[in-house]
Amino acid sequence: MDEVLEFVIAVKSAHREINRRFGEALRPLDVTVVQAEAILILSETGPLTVKQLGAHLVAESGNPSRLVDRLAAAGMVSRRPAAGDRRRVELVLTSRGRRLATRIRRARQPLLDWGRELLDGQGLRTATATLNQLLAQP
Repeated sequence: MDEVLEFVIAVKSAHREINRRFGEALRPLDVTVVQAEAILILSETGPLTVKQLGAHLVAESGNPSRLVDRLAAAGMVSRRPAAGDRRRVELVLTSRGRRLATRIRRARQPLLDWGRELLDGQGLRTATATLNQLLAQP
């Protein structure tokens, strides 16, 4: 098998397995992986537009506005006019969303610890730099 193709398949398979494990960890919180990622992004970056949130979401293949609608309906996210431009709408976590972000981080920690232990000494920085270089190409 071509080694580039083998690498691509390994990356896809690893992504699927990590998402599966993350989904299992999130099950008690009644939140999906994509919802958890959106909540964590908003928690870490602060207010974003729907378009900006969509740019941060790697796994969201559909329209991020549907995701935001679900999070807003669940009381996790609210929409507000942007401070500098009232025509723009920003997304912010509600207090309920901030509490859930804390619980998501706790649920995610064993997965990060597992990955850190498994990849320790395996050239993680080099692999990450290589993937980022690949993504930066036109």
